[in-house]
Parts: sequence; structure tokens; C-alpha cells
Amino acid sequence: MARNWIRTCVGALALLAAPFAHAQDKPEPFYKGKTINIVVGFGPGGGYDLYARLLARFLGNYIPGNPNVIVQNLTGAGGVRAANQVYASAPKDGTYIAGVNQGTAMFQMLGGKGAQYDPAKFQWLGSMAHSNNTVYMWRASGIVSIDDARKREVSLAGSGVISDANIYPAVLNALLDTKFKIINGYTGTNDSNLALERGEVEGRGGGAYSSLVSTKPDWLRDNKLAIICQIGFEKEPDLPDVPLLLDLVKGEEARQIATVVTLPTAIGYNHWVAPEVPADRVEILRKAYEQALKDPELIAEAAKQSLEIRPKTGEELAAMVKKASAIPQPILDKTAKILEW
Repeated sequence: MARNWIRTCVGALALLAAPFAHAQDKPEPFYKGKTINIVVGFGPGGGYDLYARLLARFLGNYIPGNPNVIVQNLTGAGGVRAANQVYASAPKDGTYIAGVNQGTAMFQMLGGKGAQYDPAKFQWLGSMAHSNNTVYMWRASGIVSIDDARKREVSLAGSGVISDANIYPAVLNALLDTKFKIINGYTGTNDSNLALERGEVEGRGGGAYSSLVSTKPDWLRDNKLAIICQIGFEKEPDLPDVPLLLDLVKGEEARQIATVVTLPTAIGYNHWVAPEVPADRVEILRKAYEQALKDPELIAEAAKQSLEIRPKTGEELAAMVKKASAIPQPILDKTAKILEW
């Protein structure tokens, strides 16, 4: 009788212990206790930085293990340095995310020097928003139209060879006979705008309209700027009277070149990870990215900062890059020559 009682107790204890043992065997989420780094290719205060910092506040909430998410600003070559780090040298475990120039993919496709990455292999998480780029002048400079910019040399702040602030003035010079002179050395939107206020330059050739709305609403309200051109496939609703680059160019070749340089505006404020990141972690990040951008608190905070949320999925961005790669090589070569890539 005693032996049967002992056997019964042992069996009961084993049954009780089984779920506990099973729970202990279940692995901890990979991201528990980890830090995710969003590497931004520009200095603080600009659109890429503001969007990355907004994302960083919410992304970890939707990742199993609730990792800490921080932003690193790594300036240089208009975002190429940051793209190279995430793609080539940073850990490939899903703890490094690129938040770099929307033209990064185009730069490599056009043979840009120094690109240590292949955009066809990016594992895109998505983009938070896209906005037309603008060429804008300080109204006091007296340059208030494309025609004015054809009459004399006009100084614009530049941020590096891949930066939109360098790309669009070069294209306008080649296709529309403007006389923009790019002054390099500025680390991003905030730095460039300060230079504009100080009178160091007369304008900027690649500021996203959404960035202007969020960072310089007073400039728009007080009519301090003359926006003389916008780059996109459709006009911004707020800018019905500002011509599109695609509407200003003449001839089929010029239109194709304008199409090439317009494509990045549809990519927008994007984020991706290196090709070696395991597929299950990419899926975790993509799902968290999508959920974070639907978070009511993120949307409310974006509204406070005048940041528009117009998301695209990673799959949509991959399709855009594939489409860009189908553009005829002679057009890509001509575009690269214009941009001195």
C-alpha cells in the first residue's frame, strides 16, 4: 500500500512538473535585452532623423522581447557611409536598420563610386512616408522661378554626391539650363537651412516638402521661400502652381532622365536591413514596422510634428527597385554622367 501511494505521488509530481519544464525549455525571444540601432545617414533635425526617432519610440513595443531602439546619426557622402555600414560592416543579426537617403538605390544602379551595397539584395522593412522633393529659394535672393535661375549663378547648399540637395540642381542644370552652384559641406536639412537663414547660400535643391512642413512651417506661413520646382510623379496638393520637373523638360531623352531621378521620391523615408539577416527576424521586423505605423499614439505624435504618415510595405519598395533596374542602360549612363557619379 505504501509503495502504491509513493508511486502515485511521484507520478502526480511528474505531471505537475512537465508544463514547468516545457516552459523553461522555450527559448527567450531573440530581441529580449537587445538594442536595435537605426542608422540615419544625415545629421539631427532633418526629415530622415525625425522619422527615425518617431519610429524608434514605438517599434520595440511590437517586437517580441521589447528591445530598446535607438537612433545613430552617421553623416557622410549623402548617406552612402551609413548605407555601407549597415550593409557591409554592422552585425547581420537584425539589430541594425538603415534609415538612409531615398536615392541610395539609384546611386548604386548608376554606378556611384563608394557604394559597397547592392539594393537588389536589401531586405526592405518599408517606408513611413513619401513626399515630393522641392527646389526652394530664399525669397529675398530675388530668384523666384526657373527662368530667374537661368540668368545668373545661384548658390545652393549641398550634402554630398548622393544627396537630393546635389542631385536635383545637377539635373536641372543639365536639362533646363539653370546656373545652380552647389556648395558642399552641409550635413543635412537642418544644417543647410541654418546656412540659408545666415545668408551663406541662396537656396536648397532637394528638400522634401513634408520636411519643410514639419521643420519650417513659419517659412511657409510667412512666405519666406520661393519653391520653384517639385520632383515627383504628381503634384503635392499644397503646391498646385509649382511645376513638376517632368512637366518642365522637353524631349523623350530628357523625360526619361527626369523619370529616373524622380523614382526615389516614391521610395521616401525608407528602412531596410542587410541581406544576411535571418528571414524569421526580417519577418518580425516587418510585422512590427507595419503595426507601429498603425499605432494611434504614433499617428498622433506624427501629427504634432507635422510629419505625414504615408506608408509603403517592404514588398512594394522591392518592386520599385526592380522596376528601376529595367530602365535602358544608355539612359542610366547619361544620368550618371550628369550627376558625375
